[in-house]
Amino acid sequence: MADDGTGDGDEPVDPTIRDRRQAQGAAGDLARMGIDPRSLGLGEPEAPRRPDPAPVDDGEPRAPVVYLRPQGGAPGAAQPPAPPAPPEQPEVVRAPSELERQLSGARPAAAPRQTSRLLKTVARGLVTPDAAVAVQSERQIVDAVRQRQTDRRIVTFVSGKGGVGCTTVAVGVGTAFMAMREDHSVVVDVQQGTPSLAASFGADTARSVASLVAESEATAAPTAPSGLGLVDGSGWDQALTRNDVVGVLDRLRADHTFNLLDVGDDAGEAGHAALARADQAVVVTGPGEMGVAALRTALERVRFVNPEAAAVAVHVVVCPHEQAYKEALRLTGSSAGVVVVPPDPYLQEGHAYDPARVASTTREAFLRIAGAVAQRSVRR
Repeated sequence: MADDGTGDGDEPVDPTIRDRRQAQGAAGDLARMGIDPRSLGLGEPEAPRRPDPAPVDDGEPRAPVVYLRPQGGAPGAAQPPAPPAPPEQPEVVRAPSELERQLSGARPAAAPRQTSRLLKTVARGLVTPDAAVAVQSERQIVDAVRQRQTDRRIVTFVSGKGGVGCTTVAVGVGTAFMAMREDHSVVVDVQQGTPSLAASFGADTARSVASLVAESEATAAPTAPSGLGLVDGSGWDQALTRNDVVGVLDRLRADHTFNLLDVGDDAGEAGHAALARADQAVVVTGPGEMGVAALRTALERVRFVNPEAAAVAVHVVVCPHEQAYKEALRLTGSSAGVVVVPPDPYLQEGHAYDPARVASTTREAFLRIAGAVAQRSVRR
């Protein structure tokens, strides 16, 4: 029977109770149909909760609260003792290496000859201490640079066109010789109208070929901080002659094992005389088709003037960027007598060669050129 709002005995029913009964009936019907009544908001309503009465402050102190777990300084169970610290391992005392003792200033014993030369190399900026081991592992190259020379050497540095770095290569090779050998080397500019070597590479004074030849007594050439001798060429107003080249070599050969003549692409009388007097040539060029054409031009010139020097020539490819460097390495591979010089950010900014500031790969390339120059003389 439907609920009409009256109870037993036709007594009126509270409307709230009536609505509650109707909602419960509807929820039961939905549940029997498999529908959750709560999804339609017909769940059993809950009586509204009354707010908790505010606590009455009777002024009496409350009992202390005992936490189940100790909180900071609150009373509670004692913390378990911390595990004992592991015993300190005794420091292993390692004997310093010979290189470490030398770099730190301690000198318990005289360094072997090869070690002293390597330290000299480090001090002059040819290699860094980290790269010293790598350079020393290239024993064949290092031994070639240190190869004992029975004669005074005359090596010309020639190029098929200007601006490829011929002077930089000559100074870099001379710096490598000064760092790795006990004798002396000098770079002589035999070109006309070129910048002063002394001013470019840090010599205190400047002397030209003509001034050295004009001296009645032997005079030492100015030196760079590395100890490399530097002799300037001539100005634009007066070209050097064959006699100038012969005269300056006669002055310098007595004190210098390696006399490095910077010819470049100068086709004048002095350049011709330098090629004729050389026992070896270093041909410097750039990458690409233009570099190949310039290399061919320079080699033809050397072969025409001095076939013996051309037979033991060292070919150097100076690369201006990384892509050219990779391509040159791919084409040349491990060809004997060919050295590829990688691009150097410091040199590309227009600075003169400084072994302390160029990249280590640049110094290593010049070291390889120096090794090829020194070793080729023994094979002749």
